[in-house]
Parts: sequence; C-alpha cells; structure tokens
Amino acid sequence: MDESQLETKASPDSLLPAELDRWGPFESLQRVGRGSFGEVYRAFDPTLQRHVALKLLLPRGLDRDAEASSLLKEARAMARVRHPNVVPIYGVDEHQGRVGFWSDFVQGQTLSDLVATQGSLGAREAALVGIDVCRAVGAVHAAGFIHRDIKSGNVMREKGGRILLMDFGLTYESGTDNNRSGTPAYMAPELLTGQPATISSDIYAVGVLLFNLLTAQYPVEGVDLGKLRAAHGAGARRTLLDARPDLPQALAHVVETAIQPDPQKRFGSAGQLVAALSEAIGMGSVTMAGPPPGKPRVFRAWMLAPAAAVAAALLLVLPQVRALFAPGPVSHTSPRGTQDDYRRAHDLLAHHYRPQALETAIPLLEKIVARDAQFAPAFADLARANFLQFTQQRETKYIEPAREAALHALALRPDLASAHVTLGALYAWTAQNDLASHELEEALRLDRFNAAAYGALADLYKRQGRTELVEPTLQKAVGLSPDDWSLMQQLGEYYLDNGMWAQAGEQYRRAAELMPDNPRPHNNLGLVYQGLGRLDESAAAFRRAIDLEPSFIRFRNLGMVLAEAGKYEEASRMLERSIEMRPDNYRAWGLIASVYREQHADPAKVRETFLKAIALATDLRKQTPRDEYLLADVAGYYAAIGMEKQSLPLLAQAAALAPDIPQVLYQVAIGYEELHRRDEALRWLARAKATGYPSESIVRNPQLAALRDDPRYGATVGGTR
Repeated sequence: MDESQLETKASPDSLLPAELDRWGPFESLQRVGRGSFGEVYRAFDPTLQRHVALKLLLPRGLDRDAEASSLLKEARAMARVRHPNVVPIYGVDEHQGRVGFWSDFVQGQTLSDLVATQGSLGAREAALVGIDVCRAVGAVHAAGFIHRDIKSGNVMREKGGRILLMDFGLTYESGTDNNRSGTPAYMAPELLTGQPATISSDIYAVGVLLFNLLTAQYPVEGVDLGKLRAAHGAGARRTLLDARPDLPQALAHVVETAIQPDPQKRFGSAGQLVAALSEAIGMGSVTMAGPPPGKPRVFRAWMLAPAAAVAAALLLVLPQVRALFAPGPVSHTSPRGTQDDYRRAHDLLAHHYRPQALETAIPLLEKIVARDAQFAPAFADLARANFLQFTQQRETKYIEPAREAALHALALRPDLASAHVTLGALYAWTAQNDLASHELEEALRLDRFNAAAYGALADLYKRQGRTELVEPTLQKAVGLSPDDWSLMQQLGEYYLDNGMWAQAGEQYRRAAELMPDNPRPHNNLGLVYQGLGRLDESAAAFRRAIDLEPSFIRFRNLGMVLAEAGKYEEASRMLERSIEMRPDNYRAWGLIASVYREQHADPAKVRETFLKAIALATDLRKQTPRDEYLLADVAGYYAAIGMEKQSLPLLAQAAALAPDIPQVLYQVAIGYEELHRRDEALRWLARAKATGYPSESIVRNPQLAALRDDPRYGATVGGTR
C-alpha cells in the first residue's frame, strides 16, 4: 500500500501514538500513512506468512466509541463487497486499546499521484481505468451501498496494473444516510443542494474522475460548496473537448453524459457506463449482464497491464489443461458459417499440441467474435487459446487478450463456468491468488463436476503452499475426466516435483498412449528418465518430442541432458538452436554458460553469458517474485560468477519456498557449493536426496566433485562418490 492510500491531514503530534512494533497477531509494523482519524501500517501476518495493510483508529478519548463504530462500519462495508477491483477485507478486531481492520497490502500509487507525476492519460488508457472503476462501483451498488467518495485519491493502480477502489469510510447503505460529506470537486450538483446521495451521484463522481484522468482538471474547480453551487447554476463548467480537443468525440460524449448536471440525463447504472466506454474505444458493446434467475448478480473485473509469465527450472513444459475450458452450452444462435468456424476452432483447441494449432485458432476465433459480438462460448475459447499460448510460449503479450476475452464472455454469460476457470487459472499463474480462488470457487459452484476447475485449483493450492491438497485434487480431476491427457500431465508434474519418478512416468506414458502424436508426454518422459539417471533414454525421448514438433523448450531440454552426460559439443549446438528460436529465454543462456564453463572457455565469455541470463530473468523476477525455480536458477548464476551478496538471499528464499521440491533444493545446494559454503551445501544436498533427488545425478555432477571428496559427504548425504 502506497502511503497516499490514506489521505493525510495534519494531526497534532501529541495525539499520535508512538510507532508500533506489534498489534495483536501482527508484527513488524511500518507506518505508511496517517490521517485525522487513523493510521495505515504495513504489517506481517506470521500465521499466513504475508504482509497486510492494517488500518488502526487513533486513540481519541471521549469520541473513541463513535469513531470505533465508524471504522467497524467501514470494514463491514468493504467485507460485503467482494470483487477483484475492490480491496478485500480480511478481519477486524481490537488490541491494545485500538480498533483496526486489515486487508491486502497493495503496492502501487493512487490515480491522483499518477496524474500528478505523469500528467493526463491517453483516451484508451483512461477508458480502461474507468471500466475497472465502474465494475468496482457496480459491485458496491449491487451490495446495497452508495460509495459517496469516489475520486482519484481513492483509486489505486497496483504494480502490475490492477485497479482497486478503496476507502469506504463514507460508504452507507442506500437510503439510510443523508450526510453530504464527500470531496467537493466530485460531488454532483444535487448533493450540493442537500439531496441524498444516490447511484446517480456515484456515476457523476466516476465521470469527474475520468475528466480528471484525461485533463488533470475538473469540470468545476474549487472546494467552497457555495461557489460550486453557483458555478453549476450559472453553467460555468468546462467541457472535455475544450480541455482536450484531441480526444475521440465518442469518448468525450460518454464523459459529458456521466457528468450531466441533471441526474436523469446521466447513465442509469455503472453497467451502462461500462458499455458506453467500451463502445467508445472500439471494444464492442460490453455489458455487466445480469445472471439467470435465482443466481446472485456477479460483476467482473477488467485488468489493465500484463503480468509476468512463470518460469520453471526442470519442469519446462507445464500442463496445458485441455478440458480447462470446454465451452458451455451454445444457447446463442449464430449463422451456419459462424458455427462451422467455431467447431473448427474448438477442435484446434482440443488438439492444441499440434503445430500451429493455437496460431490458427486465435485469428479464427477473433474473426468469429468480430462477426458475432454476442457469441459467449467463442469469447471463452478465445480466452483459453490466449492463455494456452501464454503458458506455452512464456510471452506476457497473451495475458491481457486472455483476460479481456474471458471477462467479455462473462459479461455476456455470467454462468459460463469455462470462462471462470480460464480467469482463475490465469490469476493463479500471475500470482493473484485471491482472485484465482474467487473465480475457481464460482466455476465449481456453477459446475461441481468440472475436471478442469479441479486441475486449476490444484495448481493454485501448489502456489499457495497447501501441498497436502494438491495430489487428491488432481486425482479427483483425473477421475472426473480419465481421457484428458493434460490432467494426466499435470498429475505427472506433481509426482515429478516430488521425486516420485515411477508415478510420474506412469502418467506421462498414459498421456502418450492417449495422444500418440502429442510431443508433450515424450518431452516430460525425458525429464523422468533424466531424473532416474537414464540419460540415453532421456535424450531419445527429447529427440522424439523434437521429431513431432521442434521447439525451443525441447532443444533446450536435449541440450541440458547432453551436458549432464558430458557431451558438451552437441549440447552446445542444441542450446544454440534453442536460443535461435527464443533469444529472450533466460534459462537457455544459463545452461549454455554452464556448458562454456565446462569446456574451459574464456572466463570473460562465461561471465558475460551468465550475466545475460540474469538480465533476461530480471523482469520475470519482478513479476513473479515467488517462483522458486526462477529464484534457484538466478541464485546459481550469481554464485557461478562469485556474486555472493546477490546470490545468498535468493538461495535462502528459494529453499524456503520449496522445502519439499528436490530439484530446487539440489540447485540451492549447488549454489552454496559454488560460494564455498560447504556446510550449507551438504545440508541442502541431503535434503534434496531425502525428498527424492537421485544419487546418480549427484555423482555425475562435476560441480560437486570437491564436495563428494569431503569426509562429511558420506555421513551427511550418503551414497557413493
């Protein structure tokens, strides 16, 4: 949470408490903002091992009960609004004589700070922000509340792009409060004359917010309520095109409609404003459609900036969940040609492992939805296709189209379980676990036998560290869909992660039998054979996968196993092929740097290549800071070139995140050995072996030759040298 999350007003120092070290169960408190009534702290929750934003009421003496009641009211309002664009509330309590509640710790900046530092936004960017804000406001209204203080200072743009509506301090249930509090520049004219706040006055505030984002100004300036009333009465209002004549007329018309002085001439709901903004920037008529009778109204988020792809170390081909996104029933009637194209596109997705399947399906689906903007299952499949491209290619450019298409599908059909699964899987991959959980819960509420939802849920459990739930959830997914090769792949990955080589191999062989022309099971069998020390069989499996479809991942894997077998020249050629196909893949550079070192290449060349790998991994580290494989890789690269200060914290973090993943622990042990920290190397090598890492691989590794000669090796790690 940025310090501007809490509006700062001067408070007498004598009334402020000393800096806190602890409040209730929370520790390591760091104050990041304060106002007249409260303070916001960044605090650590030791139970869930995460940071939260903790809002504490200042001790105020006589008015304490009333103010505590106000803070409790704010917490309850936030808790009743469950939406991806609203900061979620986790709890409220009283400790040490102070009332407080806690929520997500958001790192980013308010829109007011964004405009102050960067100036006004472009038309499309501002409209997309407005769509997110409208969806959050729509959720507030659906919960029976009026927000009453929508403004740029109460909207955060999180790092990564998510838009979050905050500060429910003035929020009240519709019809229960006539207080005129608010921020004057954002207050609708009727509020200035004493009328109660309504949905329409919130719409006006969103319009002012858009005006401000586009111009860094307000339709009517000032903080004096009397002067503002007079200005509205005299018609002394700026128009948007006067301030920004370069804007599209359609967008300007939308904003001017939202800020009409007459409430009857504004949009009737946040959903109508979403549809108008979407239309104005060429996205079609997106609505916040109502659910079928008897189902609760659901509003979806519109996410802005792309998040990161997740890099894996040895498990280079993560599961592509084919059923993940089987479309719901096609109740919408489309022309015959459109239906034929859709069946063809859906078949391509069912066999997305085939060469160019996704590259063909995506433009075909884009043509379908351009032809028929009401075809929800086609939007769901388009979301799925982009998500699969993201997971396979590790290119973040596919994230936003996947999210956009899924949200569009849900705007048309909120009961479309497949779109919820896609969105949940995407959020899990991009480390937005709370959003992922919400989407997958909704998918299973709609379809409790959805195998793909269980597969995505298992992946979420893994990322949350709830390891005891992963295997039974995956087994349930496979049981529900025993002919789905991708779920078998995912269960095989779980076994591979945990050093259960025989079980992993069984799943991959079953997947290969189901789809003989699918290169993915052969690739993953190569990983199994490598783990078992059967390097010739491993190389053969990778070559079989390459024969079926050459890809940078498969050439990289083949180069990796050839290097382990000491065939450095051929390994170098395979890795160079991989880099030719994907020059931005950090791990291929890290592997070839290791090969250069074993070939006794120029030390400067070795160092330069490791640094290249580190540089290519930088963005991924920022966007996926808890990826244990990535952390272990980069820590090892730093260690290889003697950069101890950079390596050590990454090694510790990787080990903490992966206490039972043998491949990660093995890489951690190698990193410590590179840094001449033998005690730590022996400790983590023993742990890697205990969790399933094969002795044969330890014995073959030339980097561990000196460690194996250590007298403590046999007693600590065991096995031969």
